[in-house]
Amino acid sequence: MDVAQAIAKRRTVRAFGQEPVNEATLASLVEAARCAPSAANLQPLEYVAVNDPALCQEIFDCLKWAAYTHPVGTPGPGQRPTAYLVACVRVEYKAVVGSAYDLGAALMSAMLLAVQEGLASCWLKSINAPRLTELLSVPAGLEVDSVLALGRPAEEPATVDLAKGQTGREVIRYWRDQNGRQVVPKRPLASILHWQRHGGPGAPGQA
Repeated sequence: MDVAQAIAKRRTVRAFGQEPVNEATLASLVEAARCAPSAANLQPLEYVAVNDPALCQEIFDCLKWAAYTHPVGTPGPGQRPTAYLVACVRVEYKAVVGSAYDLGAALMSAMLLAVQEGLASCWLKSINAPRLTELLSVPAGLEVDSVLALGRPAEEPATVDLAKGQTGREVIRYWRDQNGRQVVPKRPLASILHWQRHGGPGAPGQA
């Protein structure tokens, strides 16, 4: 699988098979995150990798899933993640350079490698950070930011071009179709790609 295929295949998944994720695989995902670019090379991120089933259940209880499709979008019994990477930020660097850039680059690197490894992921920001801090013994000076849920995919979400609803506004909400498949609207390429200048004509050879 090449990079373009991994990018196209990566989707946010909320139903997982129950096969375990081993330590070597989790370490390889953190290695991918470690190699991502870092603003001013401050490298403010650390990770807690979890694949212990009992601890995974406690982490699951600290997460909020899929507001647009709640409660259907919350993984049910037998569909929950079997591993997590909990992303933490060094507080001393957070105010110097926005860590959100580092987090986005690092966790996307991890998510793409996860696809190659046959895993699915869901990046969650709606979390009970104080409880996770206590549960995972995160020391002072580190702040729990977000959680990357991982496991073998048990669903395959689809994407469609984003369209306008009856009010004329773009419909950005994802939904579950009649078969329970998650459908995610994305803006078409032609609506976000501009050549030479914003609003300019298409590239040579394009209609």
